[in-house]
Amino acid sequence: MDDSFTIGKIAQLLDIPAATIRYWEEQGLFSVKKGHNRYRRYDLGDLIRVADVVSLRNLGIPIKQVTQFQACTLDQYQQSLLELEHKLNDKLAAYQRRLRRTLRQKQCAGEVLRLQTQEFQPEEVPFQAVAAFDYREQDKLLQYCGDPTVYVRYFDSRDLSTETRCIILPPDSGEGPLWTRPEGGTFLTFLIRELVHHDYRSDVEEKLAVVQRRYRTGKLLAQYLLTAMEGGELTDYLKAYVEVWPLDSPGMEDAL
Repeated sequence: MDDSFTIGKIAQLLDIPAATIRYWEEQGLFSVKKGHNRYRRYDLGDLIRVADVVSLRNLGIPIKQVTQFQACTLDQYQQSLLELEHKLNDKLAAYQRRLRRTLRQKQCAGEVLRLQTQEFQPEEVPFQAVAAFDYREQDKLLQYCGDPTVYVRYFDSRDLSTETRCIILPPDSGEGPLWTRPEGGTFLTFLIRELVHHDYRSDVEEKLAVVQRRYRTGKLLAQYLLTAMEGGELTDYLKAYVEVWPLDSPGMEDAL
């Protein structure tokens, strides 16, 4: 029975490209004899050696460390596996963070689509407080990089020139807030579009006008969701929460 294999057969059995096997041999991970016709013929031992390299690569061992790993003592082997475990746990944690951010962005995209057809509905503001945000504040800038939806624009809806750039405060923050969610307040939500390449011109005034036909309005917070193309224009989407009272509410001015 012929126990020799071509490189193509080895590649098929181990489900790896033949070019990868050639590269590993060039890196000195194993050596294969050539026949009289100058073609490599792999025997059973060669197949096992290549399979062992595949096994180590599946552990995440870099090519340059495979030979070293194969020559480890038991103690060295144990220590190497411990170090590898730490590296893999770090990578796993990083991927979990990326997954959470991806799911958050997916949620934001769904929220934009929902608000396109379901605006001016009462909702609770999902964050407790915001503070003024200067891009030169490294801690807040890094918080924004980790999750851009912490960015909020804060207005008095009666005077939009009061716009202030803010960031959502985490619950354990010791910083004094610019705004804190009131107990029992009523907020309506709607979608704001800002045209990035037109000096961030937005439709917030016309959306407010719709609300103000039925309500008096107070504070307005616009939370960033995402940026995408719409109608050929790069557009920022923000979810607005505007504080409202019935038009005939007595003493409303004191609350504002």
